[in-house]
Amino acid sequence: MKIRITQTQLFLMLFIVQTGTVFISFQSPLIRVAGSDAWLVFLCLGLTFPLHLWLFERFIDRFIWSKPVCVLYGLYWYFICSSLIGKTVYTLNVWAFPETPMLLVIALMTSVLLAVVLSKPTTAINLGVILIPLILIFVLFVSLAVNDLIWTNLLPVAHLSLSELQKALQPAQLPFVGIELYLLFRLLLPEKVSFRNLAIYSSIWLAFFMYMLIFPLAYFSLKEFDLFPDPIMYLLKSQEVTFVERLDLFFIYIWLAWSIVTVCIYAFAVVRLLTLMGIANYKKHAVWMAVIFIFITNTMATKSAVEMNAILIPYLHTVFAMAIPAFIIISNQLRRRKRTGEGASG
Repeated sequence: MKIRITQTQLFLMLFIVQTGTVFISFQSPLIRVAGSDAWLVFLCLGLTFPLHLWLFERFIDRFIWSKPVCVLYGLYWYFICSSLIGKTVYTLNVWAFPETPMLLVIALMTSVLLAVVLSKPTTAINLGVILIPLILIFVLFVSLAVNDLIWTNLLPVAHLSLSELQKALQPAQLPFVGIELYLLFRLLLPEKVSFRNLAIYSSIWLAFFMYMLIFPLAYFSLKEFDLFPDPIMYLLKSQEVTFVERLDLFFIYIWLAWSIVTVCIYAFAVVRLLTLMGIANYKKHAVWMAVIFIFITNTMATKSAVEMNAILIPYLHTVFAMAIPAFIIISNQLRRRKRTGEGASG
């Protein structure tokens, strides 16, 4: 039976994937480079987001999932999964479970991931629905800091040199990671997507990340970002509420669920690639991939690996979300080739 999704499901999966682990940590590397210009740099870059999605939609038939392309993107998303789980486990080790062996946490998270992959496809597709109220709660409690914000921290702007701007563009790309999944999930959508709907999704995405950038920027001094790898967590830690002793720990569990759902969607994408390649018995492959995944991810759950991946992933994003799609689309446009089915070509 062919899998079909709605536009709402498509955009929800895309939003979960693009926010995922990164929304609590992309601020520090960006602000360390751009200073008070960070919000302006991200805003300008974010305004190109709907155009990026529109180009994908406009030339979706020219992006052909050949078997080599499936393999490349499968390896890339496999690495992203490992990197995200590594970052999640490392953060949990710092904030919540310092005495728990990281390999055990990785194994438990991988077992959840494998269970979702081996279940019906609709499980991964609809998993993000449970996060909608949690996301709203998260935004609400970040807003508790509004009375402590120093708005002058957002100034001055437009004082970066060209070299500083180029350096700032690298960490500013982290929230864009995952946009290339649109090319795969779009195969599951029977109707065309209007630019209006793309613009609405892009506006929600941009508003969320601007919110998560401006609040810590206006809350902390610029020097403090050298000390805070996850400024949103530190912001929540400083808030005092009556119903829980530490607000940051309450929300670390929300973030954990958020991260797990993100990786489940990535894993669903990898499984979809296996089916596109005509691999019928993908469940057997999924089990072996999960075993290997545990040991690879264990090497990613260190401070040095997390920092290295934060530098590496924006470059990989440039390749897989821009360079490869552009090359495939342009070459197929010149040869007048179009996608004719849902399987991978040879």
